Amino acid sequence: ILGEDALLDQLVDFIVTAQGGVLPGDMENGHATNEVKAESLFGVMDKTLHLLQMGFTEEEVSLAIDSFGQEAAVQELADSIFARRIASTIEQKQVKIESEFLGEQGEQETEYSTYHQRLNYYDDDDDNKRVKKAKHIFRDDRGASSSHAVNQPTPWLSGGVGSAGDGYLKEEDYEMTLGPRANVSGELAKPPFFLYGNVVNITKDAWSEISGFLSGVRPEFINSQLFSALMRREGYLHNLPTERRHVVVPKSPMTIEDAVPSTRHYWPTWDTRKHIGSVTSEVAGIEQLCEMLGKTIKDSRGLLSEEKRAQILHQCKMANLIWIGQDRLGPLQPNQMERILGYPSNHTNLFGLNPPDRIAAMKYAFQTDTIAYLLSVLKDIYPDGLRVLSIYSGVGGAEIALHRLGIPLKCVVSVEESDVNRKILKRWWAKTEQSGVLRQLNGIWKLKTDALEDLFKEFGGFDLVVGGNYSSYRGGTTVNATMGMDSSKYFEYVRVLQRVRSMQHFYK
Repeated sequence: ILGEDALLDQLVDFIVTAQGGVLPGDMENGHATNEVKAESLFGVMDKTLHLLQMGFTEEEVSLAIDSFGQEAAVQELADSIFARRIASTIEQKQVKIESEFLGEQGEQETEYSTYHQRLNYYDDDDDNKRVKKAKHIFRDDRGASSSHAVNQPTPWLSGGVGSAGDGYLKEEDYEMTLGPRANVSGELAKPPFFLYGNVVNITKDAWSEISGFLSGVRPEFINSQLFSALMRREGYLHNLPTERRHVVVPKSPMTIEDAVPSTRHYWPTWDTRKHIGSVTSEVAGIEQLCEMLGKTIKDSRGLLSEEKRAQILHQCKMANLIWIGQDRLGPLQPNQMERILGYPSNHTNLFGLNPPDRIAAMKYAFQTDTIAYLLSVLKDIYPDGLRVLSIYSGVGGAEIALHRLGIPLKCVVSVEESDVNRKILKRWWAKTEQSGVLRQLNGIWKLKTDALEDLFKEFGGFDLVVGGNYSSYRGGTTVNATMGMDSSKYFEYVRVLQRVRSMQHFYK
């Protein structure tokens, strides 16, 4: 109504008038039917005024409203502007810092001061605010990719990311990559190494977007059934070498029967399952379901129809049911799930933790044989041991995989929100008599620049930054409606990784 050239005072006057329930135009023509329009306009103008008063430019405010719609909340619009600022400046600032360092070794102290100040700019005392600043980089609320983030590569990585097409990945997409990937070379291929694993099934477009934050590092897809009795499609973004990999020994069970030998005596021939399809922690109504299925089988007197068999198999797959007696089904127990995932016996058996909670702690955990195959190349590179920064450690899948490979752990700085999971990892560390240092942090927000500097001074840097997009425990968020995964956690991983790789130059 007032036009793009309206002054701030005019906007204020307009809003004050609108708060009285009457728009300037309405007073002249007496149109009471404009009340809805007035309310709508007031909302937009009020948001605009708030954002201008927060210090954003008119161009930034206009772009945010165009991108996220007039219905978006003020905080959401502000977060999106912050995200665009970060996406458009962080890479440029990092390029300048690294280019100065590499080109002028004699001015290291001055450059490091500049580096420290600029990285500190992105620290935030409020974890929620910092996460929100990143959320809209991935995808705006219309489902469109944010080119501001994907098209600007992080300076220490190179290469672009192409369109992965629509829809979810097909079975053939999960074949293992045999040999080096062409776009992992130069600075990207140098230590510290990184690995981010996602065990949630997401779309090709989502993979393309998260790859963009690591400058198009193509994900390596693996089906964990190649290494275990778990048939789960997994994807990993990493810069690890792919030559001279090897399988960890002794191997975990490759079939359900191997993991639970007693079940072979009761397994009907029409149940052709060899692997479980997921780690499900749903327990509501599980006893009643098993009783119902058992009654259906008994009532059939051995003459189950194909339709009934298909229905029973579907329920078995959904709830991870196995045969525990003649015509009797029951859920996998925690110790059986630990065997399938490659964890030590009773790894999750903390005092006071019931079986459903133990299963929940493992729901999105790494299958240790699978991740060990990817990490196995580090044994020859670091024969004396590794310094590990473990982001979202969960129940310690990466740490256990490295231990199973026989790689000494000089230090592990573990970030994990769940108190239960931290206790599980700490107990394993003590039971296995690790000679290194375990440092546990209860939140990613603690890894700001100053904290990382202190860790670098103490340990001299890190050789591996490993992380996974899984829940911290019951109630944690792993999947969201935006991408099919927790993009906020992924962005935090990238943020920390970026700083670690940049800081490594100064601690060589």
